[in-house]
Amino acid sequence: MDVIWPALPSFLVGARNTLLYCIVSFPLALVLGLLLALMDGSQYIWLRNPARIFIEVVRGTPIVAQIFIVYYGLGGLLAGIHPSWALWVNSWTAGIGTLALNYAAYEAEIYRAGFLSVDKGQAEAALSLGLSPSQNFFHIQLPQAIPLMIPPFVNDFIYLLKDSAIISIIAGTELTSVLNFFVRRNASNPMPFFLLAIVLYLLMSLPVSYVARFLERRLRAAL
Repeated sequence: MDVIWPALPSFLVGARNTLLYCIVSFPLALVLGLLLALMDGSQYIWLRNPARIFIEVVRGTPIVAQIFIVYYGLGGLLAGIHPSWALWVNSWTAGIGTLALNYAAYEAEIYRAGFLSVDKGQAEAALSLGLSPSQNFFHIQLPQAIPLMIPPFVNDFIYLLKDSAIISIIAGTELTSVLNFFVRRNASNPMPFFLLAIVLYLLMSLPVSYVARFLERRLRAAL
């Protein structure tokens, strides 16, 4: 415990930053994922094909390559346009942007599966009663699909908490980067720091699981 107490404030800062990365990037991923799912289900090929290509490329490539492309590639491109623009690409913006884009592809597939789980007969009945396609989507399909989507969304948020560790490779300060720093400084006795990091990750992820289960039960009971 003697080595843990001096390191605890730094670990708490790392945990806070990890949560901030996730709290900002995951809602963006949900919004982008919904947009991709709607494009993928569109009757227009000029909307459907770009969405499907994006989803397959992102899901089929490692996130470490994606964060390098965003951080170095986009940063270099903006610097070529105007040197001051490169300042917009830092560990925060590149980390949040990469996580949001990466997880948007996965959330799009969750949305698609959720929409397909709703009986098509209900949509046809709603349209026959005079509801517009947008009314059918927001009042019939989406409310029934949301309870089915919550468990995979929660799983993805927990995965996002762990995948945020990738930001450490572009000098971002989050829980894993703090862990690496103290492990290097205390190479002879790294185990307390690993245990502290595990406890903090659990403290961040477990409440999300419990809240999601509560919401899922409430939503299912309301339907």
